[in-house]
Order: sequence, then C-alpha cells, then structure tokens
Amino acid sequence: MVELFLESQIKGGSILAISVLIYVLVLSNDRFFKRNRLWLLSSLILPWIVPLLAMPVWIKELLFDSEETATQLSTSILSNTMGQLPISIFSKNSFSWELLGLSLYCFICFVLLIRLLWGYRYIINLRRQSNCKTYKGFTLAIIPDIKAKPFSFFHTIYIPEEMEKRDDKNLILEHERKHCAELHSIDLILAECLLIFQWWNPFAWWARKLIAQNHEFCVDNALIKQIAQPKDYQYLLVNLISDQKQSRLVNNFNKSLTKKRIIMMKKSNTRNITGWLKGLIVIPSLALILMAFTNPNLSDENKTEDKKTETIANKMDFQHFIARSIKYPLEAKKNGIQGEVIAHFSVSKKGKASSIIMGHAKGDNVFIMGEVVATALKQGNIKQKPSSQNVLFEKEVTRLLKKLPLISDQKMIGKTIEIKVQFMLQ
Repeated sequence: MVELFLESQIKGGSILAISVLIYVLVLSNDRFFKRNRLWLLSSLILPWIVPLLAMPVWIKELLFDSEETATQLSTSILSNTMGQLPISIFSKNSFSWELLGLSLYCFICFVLLIRLLWGYRYIINLRRQSNCKTYKGFTLAIIPDIKAKPFSFFHTIYIPEEMEKRDDKNLILEHERKHCAELHSIDLILAECLLIFQWWNPFAWWARKLIAQNHEFCVDNALIKQIAQPKDYQYLLVNLISDQKQSRLVNNFNKSLTKKRIIMMKKSNTRNITGWLKGLIVIPSLALILMAFTNPNLSDENKTEDKKTETIANKMDFQHFIARSIKYPLEAKKNGIQGEVIAHFSVSKKGKASSIIMGHAKGDNVFIMGEVVATALKQGNIKQKPSSQNVLFEKEVTRLLKKLPLISDQKMIGKTIEIKVQFMLQ
C-alpha cells in the first residue's frame, strides 16, 4: 500500500514538473494568456488523473517487454533446478521507516489544510465586518483595514475604505471585477488543493505562482484594450503602496510583478498561427510523455493474469500462494519464537478446501504437498519453542488455508492434502 502511494506521488509530481517546465520554456512569453491559463489548469488536474489511467498496450510493451521476458526466463530456470526447495518469505522489522515517513507526510498535509481553511475563514469574517454594496453585478465589500490590498474572491471585490477616495478607484474596481468575471478564484483553490498533497514538490509551489501571474496578465490585457489611456493604468501599478497586506489565497491588486506586467503589456501580440503551432507541437509530445506515467497494472493483459491466479492448477501454484500470503505472527517474532505446523484438509470435487485439521493426515488418499518455510528477521535472542506458543502458528496456517482459491489440479481433487509450514527467525 505504501509503495502504491509513493508511486502515485512520484508520478504526479513528475507530471506536474514536466508540464510546468514546458510552460516556462515554451509558452510563458507568448501573449496567448487564455491558452496559457488552460495549460496551467491542466497541469493542476493531470497529476490526479493520469496515474489512475490504464497504460496503452503498445506503451507497456515498449517499456516493459524486455524486463518481463528476463523475469520469465529466470523463473523457468529456478523451477527446473530448485523446484523442490522450500519457498521463503521475509517479514520486515516491526519498526517501519515507511510508516514514519507516511505519518510525517500526513501531518504536514493536515497543517497545510488547516492553514488554508483558516485563511478562507478570515476572508469570510472580513466580509461580515465590511460595508457591502454592489458594483456592476458583483458585491463590493468596503473593509475597515486601511493597510489591506484590494482583492477579489469569487464574486466579491474587497477594497479598503481609503481606496474610495482615490481618483483611480474605477481602474482598481475594474481590475478586480475582471478577476471575478473570469472566476480566477477557482484556479487558486485548485492550486492550493494540489499543494496540500504535493507540498514536497517545488514545482507545485512554482505552479501556484505562475497561475497568479497569468491571472494578472489576463486582466491587464483585457483592461488596456478598454481604457483610452493605457499609461494611466500602468502608472496605477507603479504608484500602489508596496507595504499593503497581501494574501496568496485570493486575487490581489499585486505590485510584486509590476515590472514584468508592464513589459508584457508593451510586448507585441503573438501571431495566432505561431501561438497555435506551439500548442500543436507541444500537446502531442506531452501526451506521449504522460502515457509513460499511466498505470500498467490496469491493462487488460494484467486483468487476464489476475483471473488465472484465482485457481490453483498445480503444486507450485499452491506453494506460491502460501508464500505470498503467509505472515509471521508478530507476537512470536517479538518473543523470538520459532515453530512448525503440520496441517491437512480435504478438497471437494469442486476444488474447495474444507475440514482443516492440525497434524498428520491418515489413510491412503493423501497428497503430500511438501514444506513451505516462512522466515522473519529476529528482534532479539531466539528461544526454544514452548508448546503453548505453537497456537500462534496454527492460527496463521488456518487463516491461510481458509483463503485458498479453488483447486483445479485433478491430482488433488477429492483427496486429503497435507502441508508442513516451518516458521524460522534469522
């Protein structure tokens, strides 16, 4: 389970990193702001979706064909030369670094979630304290905090009281109204949600910054097309007070990127053909890369293999099932207890195991399965096996035999199967 979680985190982080790098290196300098917004939104969504998708068969064959062939060959050699040897399973030490790491990860996620909810709670309380009006179909909240920056959150524009006295108030309101109209708050919420689960990934923090930057470019581009004197708007950016409060959770009237925003406003428009050609080249390339991060275990081929393992067709299948499923009893491992269990059970004509009994089987209709060895790492001195402790091993063997799949091997059908399981510490 931990391995699966770690794999999904690495895949999601890699997808986000590739998408952000392509944006910065290829797309960010164009004035195709709406296209860039769609790209960045896709960068937030793809890390959740792509690792869950089934990998195309031709991609799987390209990536895994040689590895699978080598594995099958080594298994064949092992079966021919060591088929009668016992199968061993190693249990991990009781202290798990993986569990510790997962706990630390979840704790940081929880802290970031509380921080996010607290920030939104502050915005909600701020609106309650404000004098609310309407402005062109949106709510205008006049906040008492004179050091706050103007900002927008969904359909509400927040400005401090002193802003109402400024001559350039209308430009500020139009700027924030554009943020509201284009629903930029949704982008920021998606960025914050991804950041909670990808806090370890620097590209997640970078993506959030790029999204906020793109929002400003979109609004700037729309406003300079509407106002008669674009320079008035540029002067407004320069004259904003730099020490005003600012929140990363909302769309602020931001001065931190003023120079870059003014440069982008003066930059000549990208030709439509050039802009779309970049997209046509980049998107197929990204799609091919993303296919490599899809889940190969969800392919039809693996589903077929899973169905094949639902029945036990021979003695080796039986031993492999026991070896994969057996667990060394934790109490026995802590106390340094070793032991062995001999059990037998009946196989019905339908291949179902029943009547599990400890001890040697009697009679002529007995099929001897052989021995399976379960090993674990010792945590102290190994003790002699007390007879009272053998019940731990018997419970584990009983649990395993109750989980046996249907047996299809005709040599076992209708017979009593005897198996010996040895528990050893190393």
